[in-house]
Amino acid sequence: MVLPYPKAVGRGRIRVKAFAVIFDESCGRIAVARMSTPEHSVFHRPLGGAVAVGENSCAAVIRTVAEQLDVTLVHPELLGVLESIFTIEGETGHEVVFGYAGRLLEQAVIPPQGRSFWEIDRERRVEWRPVTGLADVPLFPAGLQELVDDYLARQPAADAVSAAGRPR
Repeated sequence: MVLPYPKAVGRGRIRVKAFAVIFDESCGRIAVARMSTPEHSVFHRPLGGAVAVGENSCAAVIRTVAEQLDVTLVHPELLGVLESIFTIEGETGHEVVFGYAGRLLEQAVIPPQGRSFWEIDRERRVEWRPVTGLADVPLFPAGLQELVDDYLARQPAADAVSAAGRPR
């Protein structure tokens, strides 16, 4: 399974990443990459990736989602910034993560009701995770679930579905 960053790159330095929280139409699920490491047999991480030198985090999240799913992320809204210090394969990793909410211009890429995942490539799978989380499958980086919960709590109840599709 693909690690959160290539093994040869990123160890021993702080990485800057930008991730997108992409909601389904009902705001009941978010799209996540299913991953694993020796420390966690299975975990979820939102789509996105590294911010390139000279690139701001908003441009990075649009670019990386396009690279991963061949779609366009529109109207990204910053949810917050998290600092993540973790252990992977016995080594310390350190990331500063910009979390964004957004919508996809190409809604057809989202699997229809009843289908819970789609393949990015042979090593990576994107699936729908309940927005309230799963007790047995951690969502990384730590603190992201709280940012998602805060975002949804700020949305008017009658406008919850449109809020996920059209972040303010």
